[in-house]
Amino acid sequence: MKKRYVLAALAAMTVLAGCGDNSSKQESTDNTATESTDEDLTAADPDENGEELDPEFSQDVENNEVIDADDAEEEAALDPITPSDYLVQNASDYVTLGDYDGVEVTRYTYEITDDMVQEEIQEELADASEEESTDAPSEDGNIVYMTLTATVEGEDADDPEETFITLGQEEFGAEFDEKMTGVSTGDKLDFTITYDDDTWQENWQGKTVDFSVEVTDVTTSNTPEYTDDYVKDYTGYDTKEEYEAAVKEYLEQSHEEQSTYDEAEELINACIERTDFTGEYPDDLFDSCKEEALSGYSMFVDEGGDVSDVLDMFGVTDSDIEEEAKNLVNRRLFISAYAQANNVEVTEDEYVDYVNEYADYYGETASDFETLYTRETLVNALYESKVTDLLLEKAKVTEAPYTEDEYEEDEEMDETLDDMEIVEEGEEGVAE
Repeated sequence: MKKRYVLAALAAMTVLAGCGDNSSKQESTDNTATESTDEDLTAADPDENGEELDPEFSQDVENNEVIDADDAEEEAALDPITPSDYLVQNASDYVTLGDYDGVEVTRYTYEITDDMVQEEIQEELADASEEESTDAPSEDGNIVYMTLTATVEGEDADDPEETFITLGQEEFGAEFDEKMTGVSTGDKLDFTITYDDDTWQENWQGKTVDFSVEVTDVTTSNTPEYTDDYVKDYTGYDTKEEYEAAVKEYLEQSHEEQSTYDEAEELINACIERTDFTGEYPDDLFDSCKEEALSGYSMFVDEGGDVSDVLDMFGVTDSDIEEEAKNLVNRRLFISAYAQANNVEVTEDEYVDYVNEYADYYGETASDFETLYTRETLVNALYESKVTDLLLEKAKVTEAPYTEDEYEEDEEMDETLDDMEIVEEGEEGVAE
């Protein structure tokens, strides 16, 4: 677990700017790419002290491998690039820039409490837990594995799917949990549930669903006890005090990154509102922006799966994607026009350093990382970062504490993503 906090100190957890809903907030809580989530990709310093790394070697912190610098350079080689080529050319033909002096934005401040530290530690303990099958009837906290068939409003059902739920988390609703409480491996159940309009599963909203379930396993999680021995064995720290200090530092950095992202998003959106758009744009710009909007959901698609299933689970319609694409078109036009009007430049060296740094952080080669996110997206993220810095110099920034309501919004987003992970791990067990 120590690795998690070391990595968090070395580089910011990022999700590409512009992907998905700009109004959503996603907090970084681990060292894996999420991504998807919507945070501005801003390159971190080479190390946490701002010092240059040893030119002879680079350390792969994820795999504890030492790689010769020559091999690393060869592995990270990228094709030549002129970053300005990836801006919208002649953006001023489509955009009339406005007055961006004094744009009001909020800079949220955070207080990391002892309760927040302990909550994070409890999540770590849960991650370290191990499952064991139990012969006892299922109860709150147990994980119930099942083969499930769902028939919506009497329509033809898909083939039975393997999935699972954790009793008490109400992934498929409180009533579903009640039906699955007290069951044992081998039990078969048939029952019907009528869902409200607010269930996360869009095709169940306001409908009656007939379920046929066969329980394949019931497990219990043996969560480690938070002791000094746990700290030494699982985290790499010697004492609880050291570990809790590291957790607090990690949370402070995560919230600081969230605050930076929220501030930048509010600023860019406010500036876009002060900008006049002709409503026209280059022919290929909308298509590329639509593809980028979809990419935020593609991370949840299993190999051979279909992104449309994921969109259905999120309740995202085709018109929603079209709207996201149009918003991203305007964003790209604004950034390009402002960069061109103010002589904002991204050099090839800046781009290469940026890609290499994040590729190394996520355990990818530079070329694979570039292919995954596309040059267009990465270059525009860099330009947006520079434009944002310029706009912030003119903005009127007011600090305000992060409110309880906004914490709850983040938690709701996390719960939605957890629901997605359940479906993904269960091989899209309730796609229909």
